Amino acid sequence: MAIVNGALTLKDLPTSPEGKTGWPWTEENQPLPRRMPNGLEWPRITIVTPSYNQGQFIEETIRSVLLQGYTNLEYIIIDGGSTDNSIEIIKKYEPYLAYWISEPDRGQSHALNKGFRKGTGNLVGWQNSDDYYNPGAFLFAAQASVTYSDANIIYGNVNYVDEGGTIIFEAEISQFDFKKMLPWLCILNQATFFKSKIFIDGNFIDEDKQHVMDYDFFWRLALANYQFKFIPAISASHRQHSKAKGHTQKDIADKEFFEVYKFLYKDTNLEADIKEKVLSCMRGCCLNDFAELKFGLFRKRITELVAISSFRSLTPILLLKYIFSLIGERNLFFIKKVRNYIFGLYEYEEKLK
Repeated sequence: MAIVNGALTLKDLPTSPEGKTGWPWTEENQPLPRRMPNGLEWPRITIVTPSYNQGQFIEETIRSVLLQGYTNLEYIIIDGGSTDNSIEIIKKYEPYLAYWISEPDRGQSHALNKGFRKGTGNLVGWQNSDDYYNPGAFLFAAQASVTYSDANIIYGNVNYVDEGGTIIFEAEISQFDFKKMLPWLCILNQATFFKSKIFIDGNFIDEDKQHVMDYDFFWRLALANYQFKFIPAISASHRQHSKAKGHTQKDIADKEFFEVYKFLYKDTNLEADIKEKVLSCMRGCCLNDFAELKFGLFRKRITELVAISSFRSLTPILLLKYIFSLIGERNLFFIKKVRNYIFGLYEYEEKLK
């Protein structure tokens, strides 16, 4: 295992599985020269991939890193003890990895921090084992890190793709703006590179977060006044599939989002209009709980909302739904049934006129 000090090509890597074509299977990025046009060495790029039972996708992730044609690459894979074919695939590419390990861990956030602490790069990226970089991502990131020396976080565009890699839609990525960070981020980790200063300063992923660790991390960096720079030429792909955590553990993600919103609202440096957007996000979480008939959770979050922002945060619709939540699911269904029956009679009488 070692640092990659020369551009890798298709000839260097294992043969692609049968039937796999295109990037990064039968296509590669143009190898970069040993040095930048200014004569300096390319900044070292460290990529950390947290892995767990994504054998269906991880080879594409690995090849999208190694075939960037980049000459100063440190690739680290932290596997959480996969029981599928992930380890077999990782071992195929072991000669090109700076470090890899497979052992039980405390989840994706823990794996990421293990990798970040191992890394020695000037730029550090994190790519999930079911996502991948698009051609040229490292070149544009490296150039931007030199051109925009004051930027601490450099990020680019992200395509949402299906299991086969077909683009579903493009994420709404834009120049950094606090107001565009709500309700969703204007930045995604799949196409983001962090200057090493971020980690030298002691900033790491919150290991208590299982789903919104990226959302939480970007917000903490923003509130600490680190500088973000959007480079549209940097591009990556974020895969949507049935086994993704966002689909299988939605309740945990919803809980973590609400916790992040509470954290943000308590920040005394946030401008009033941004705080109002945070409140709006929290109200949205409450309304979603009510719609899913999670009345106990709905009332709990309403109580928390009032505790941090007073009763002024409650809209008339929230108050009304709070009352309905006390009625109970069975009685609420009965009221809806009666309401629909009355409306049905009214419509029938109107037709008879």
